[in-house]
Amino acid sequence: MVTHSHEVPIRLFQARPELAAKLLVKTLGAALPPYAGALSESEALTNNDPLELNCDNAAVFRDEAGVPVFAVITEVQRSQDNRKQYSWPMYLTILRARLKCPVRLLVFCTDTATAAWARGPIEVGPPGFTLFADVIDPEDFMEADTDEDPMDAVEILILKAACGKGPQAVPIAHTLGRRLNELSEADRQQYAGWAMQLLSTEACNVLEEYMSMTYQEYLESPAGKLELKGEARGEARGEARGEARGKAKSVLDLLRMRGIEVPDAARVRILACTDSDQADRWFTTAFSASRVEDLFD
Repeated sequence: MVTHSHEVPIRLFQARPELAAKLLVKTLGAALPPYAGALSESEALTNNDPLELNCDNAAVFRDEAGVPVFAVITEVQRSQDNRKQYSWPMYLTILRARLKCPVRLLVFCTDTATAAWARGPIEVGPPGFTLFADVIDPEDFMEADTDEDPMDAVEILILKAACGKGPQAVPIAHTLGRRLNELSEADRQQYAGWAMQLLSTEACNVLEEYMSMTYQEYLESPAGKLELKGEARGEARGEARGEARGKAKSVLDLLRMRGIEVPDAARVRILACTDSDQADRWFTTAFSASRVEDLFD
């Protein structure tokens, strides 16, 4: 069954294939060949046999001349599935034959029991031909360091959110909210939209506050400290952002009263507004809009 906790991590690996290599190195201590760039390969691993094989994601890492040096097939696994003992070896051998380079299998598990199952050996047949996947256990992954590059940190935090909506969800939302404000606006909204599909309602409320934070709150984030120019400027911009946030919430209230559905991505975009005039224009449009997209046309 397709779920957000399965699909969102896949989107992360598809959007930035380097993530697979970073997790192998930083989480599992793997040694990988040097590479100059990475691109997502087609997840369709169909051979001449009519059987269609599709992995969750395939990332190809190439040298400066564009020659593949290694590849990583990533699978997001939410439960035990013994059929994977037959499909996973085929994924690896087919992609290896296609690219003529080593291929690793990275299995990101959302619970410890599934991780224990995924670590088991897959005896392909010939003596010594045994497949061991690189498995990420959420129990270990929850301790992964996020004090690094903002994009890396945000991706790791979203993967943590995919591991469940337990008591760790709210702390994750607080950290994620701060780190999101270090990204460009486009990346900030995209990653926030993915996170909203995974977090609990309480954690989503926390994240929404960061997405529409006042300037003073922003100054307390790592990115905000770089922009500190003085108390007067902070107070003025804090008031402006607070005013814009209030108007943005009014836009959502009006849309809700009119029965217009607001997807998570649009909700995040509206709450992230820091321009009071823009929020005013959205509020005016919301009176006659037939769909939320009318606000952004």
